[in-house]
Amino acid sequence: MKMRIVRLLSLCTVAGFMATGCASHHQYVATPTGEVVVTTEPPAPRSEVIGTAPGPGYVWVGGYWAHRHGNWAWVPGHYEASPTATAHWVPGHWDRTTSGWVWTPGRWD
Repeated sequence: MKMRIVRLLSLCTVAGFMATGCASHHQYVATPTGEVVVTTEPPAPRSEVIGTAPGPGYVWVGGYWAHRHGNWAWVPGHYEASPTATAHWVPGHWDRTTSGWVWTPGRWD
């Protein structure tokens, strides 16, 4: 009985590794500058409903696709308080390079 359980667990582990390897076609490489280069194009941005700001001085920060653990994950937009009265939000974006796709994070200017 114990041997059967060990074999079953071994089979499940091997099957899990094989399924993970087959399902993930995303590859990424960390560069010396800390950038992550993704070899697959990000999906098209999702359409978001922008609600009412929670108060004055809040700015909508749009959602974006992040690459996490070999998959694309949507990070929803949200309102964020502006750090100063004159600051404006510069959205993050994916740039296509000769090596793949590189993410430039959003920032306050």
